[in-house]
Amino acid sequence: MVWRGSTIDPTADVAAEAVLDAFEAAREEGRPAVECYRAGVAAWRRIHRDQSAEYAARQAVAVILAAKVSLRIEE
Repeated sequence: MVWRGSTIDPTADVAAEAVLDAFEAAREEGRPAVECYRAGVAAWRRIHRDQSAEYAARQAVAVILAAKVSLRIEE
């Protein structure tokens, strides 16, 4: 049996706001990018204590990227 990634949108999760708040707070403190992402992951894990660290990290990073990254295509 092969496990496939979840189709549930992590940006709609109850933890999404806390993830973004933690990420932004770390950025405002001038922390390195890796620490900002770790803060977001920690926020996700506080709300979803039953999830593995790897899954929580994937979900939290997906939330951050969806909110913070935009693709620019130059013509």
